[in-house]
Amino acid sequence: MTYRPILTVLALGFLLAAAAAAQHEATHGMGSPTKDYDDRPGGGDPNTPAGCAGVQAKITISGGAMAFAPSAITVDAGQPVCWTWSATADTHNIKADDDSFTSGAPSNEGNFQRTFNTPGTFGFHCQVHGSPTGGMHGTVVVRDTTGGGEDSGPGTVELAPTAYTVNENAGVLTVTVERVGGSDGVATVKFATAPGTAKVGKDFNTRTGTLRWESGEKGPKTFDVTIKNDTAIEPDETFSVKLSKATRSTLGAGTAAVTIHDDDAPSCSSAFFAPSKLRAAGRSSGEIHLTWSEESSAANALKIERRQAGGEFREIATVAPGVESFTDSGLSEGAVFQYRIRAEGSDGAAAFSAIAAGATDGSTAACDDTGKALCLNNGRFEATVEWRSSGAEPRREAKRMMLNDAPSSGLFSLSPREDLQLLLNIVDGCAAHGRYGLSLAAVTDEEFTVKVRDTQTGRTWVYYNPAGNAPAPVRDLDAFDSCP
Repeated sequence: MTYRPILTVLALGFLLAAAAAAQHEATHGMGSPTKDYDDRPGGGDPNTPAGCAGVQAKITISGGAMAFAPSAITVDAGQPVCWTWSATADTHNIKADDDSFTSGAPSNEGNFQRTFNTPGTFGFHCQVHGSPTGGMHGTVVVRDTTGGGEDSGPGTVELAPTAYTVNENAGVLTVTVERVGGSDGVATVKFATAPGTAKVGKDFNTRTGTLRWESGEKGPKTFDVTIKNDTAIEPDETFSVKLSKATRSTLGAGTAAVTIHDDDAPSCSSAFFAPSKLRAAGRSSGEIHLTWSEESSAANALKIERRQAGGEFREIATVAPGVESFTDSGLSEGAVFQYRIRAEGSDGAAAFSAIAAGATDGSTAACDDTGKALCLNNGRFEATVEWRSSGAEPRREAKRMMLNDAPSSGLFSLSPREDLQLLLNIVDGCAAHGRYGLSLAAVTDEEFTVKVRDTQTGRTWVYYNPAGNAPAPVRDLDAFDSCP
């Protein structure tokens, strides 16, 4: 008896059990009684003022919000930052990503303040609803105002920070642009807002202009963008601020993402939900077919959005309520796309559905077993996995491991340590119902995309898992309709 069949069985059992446990945690919430928290606050300032009264750098959590506002803040060294929340429906706390400070055990109200004396970037998160890489998390950027270090040359102008979260009722968003690393000569840079899911005139007012630093001058300059409030119920919406045409100085970080958080409550009469069970499947070399369940009786339209990896979602179609399918056509051959849908009605818009990925038919070339792919079922199917640990990092190809005694199964590593975290299996259902299927299990909450190509037809099956989600085991017995 060899050890390999035993290894295969143990790996499958371990991954499925761990994935089920992760799904149980996701279903019952990160704030279950079994989760450990720091019970006593540490690393903060004494005598934090109630409601952070009088503190300039203030971060709030209001109502049922699951986000810090702002999520990124820039302060000078020696300046305190204060977090405050009160009468919230959910419990929250503040925890440094590097464990250097914590507000203590989660509660429905609280105030916590910390003075940052050392320049640098410091991450924080809510232990109940976030982590260092997802959910409720944020960043404090501490500037060095001592003037020490190298100060020759024209320097660099850049946005700092590069991400903002602002409540819809805030009125204005103050954007900071810095000149760092030198101050020789006059420096200028142009700035402009650009719409995303947030609309100009409805959610914010467009803003353009030029910032100027005189010779010998460096440090931050700011400008305000008007945020518009309304009574519609909406998901979070985004726009961006971009820098361009820097003179004298070098252009550094040139784009900042802005998220507008809705502050309106739904009406008591609305049964308003996002469409569920969204699925995307390739139909040809230029088409992907979407299906979903439309559950909201208050909807009067469904908005479909699409993006490619690394891009932004853009609206591609609007369909009537009650419609539960759509074919996206005119697409590139062998390309992967991600989709999401939301319902809109008289009370505003529901949250977006879960993201589903699909691919158009691609090449019928033989499986490439010299790269990062696994050639399963004697080379009939080519499987690859891409992953990343945060939205700011580039995507990486997962390391793979073939199971020689199980030619239809393989393992992938989604970790720099090369831990085996994902098991993929081809299910031969040709004799039973004339199709090949797939099953996978994963023990990670990293963002990853699984792609499996049928080398005989080019048909490609795709599964996408967003960051912060612990996926349940996936079993799709209708993945490929080409037998044998």
